[in-house]
Amino acid sequence: VCRRNSDCYRVRFVAEQVSHHPPVSGFYCECKEKRMCVNTHVWTKSKFLGMSVGVSMVGEGVLYLLEHDEEYVFTLPCAYARSILTVPWVELGGKVTVNCAKSGYSATVTFHTKPFYGGKVHRVTAEVKHNQTGNIVCKAQGEWNGVLEFTYSNGESKVIDTSKQPIIKKKIQPLEKQGQFESRRLWQHVTASLKAGNMDAATEHKHRLEERQRREGKQRAATKTPWKPKYFIKEGEGWVYHNPLWKAH
Repeated sequence: VCRRNSDCYRVRFVAEQVSHHPPVSGFYCECKEKRMCVNTHVWTKSKFLGMSVGVSMVGEGVLYLLEHDEEYVFTLPCAYARSILTVPWVELGGKVTVNCAKSGYSATVTFHTKPFYGGKVHRVTAEVKHNQTGNIVCKAQGEWNGVLEFTYSNGESKVIDTSKQPIIKKKIQPLEKQGQFESRRLWQHVTASLKAGNMDAATEHKHRLEERQRREGKQRAATKTPWKPKYFIKEGEGWVYHNPLWKAH
């Protein structure tokens, strides 16, 4: 939330790990004033690539624009941790697709990984297509964390500098008011130890948490009590927030 003016709105975000095997997470974000929300489920596959680690994001999200009664289904890019033995840095790579059945438009967004020699980092290109005619109605290029230029089929263009967008800090409850399974409270001692550079203490706190979770898992198995997420419901192959904006309105 930021100052009250015509260009600022309240956005609410909820995330929960809904499955352990595989480790699936559910994400939900909504803005009631703009009547839009996003529901996503994702799990990751990691592999070592020499001096890098690649992470594939398996799953998809749906952006709901209730004002237009439109749903945009999108996939997610891969993430790469580079130079893990020296000075690590992260980039995105791969193709993302966006489709809207009602409007008849689709988009392909390509996150380009940095070449071994030269080249820019965080480069992205995209095309928006009208499916029925096959016409390209918009092209975009630039850096996803910098300047993006959009060129439309009618000759118009638009430039957005994402680095100049205001950063609005999230508002969260104090640790003592958070639920016992909320991440910041549950992992607070691990986080504090890592910030202090005490890896031994961080490992010990992490081990205690994992052992407790194993005991709880065995107890549920013994009593045949299934694990039930708090905020998300299984629907088909995906997970959906239990009280989404499109059902409440």
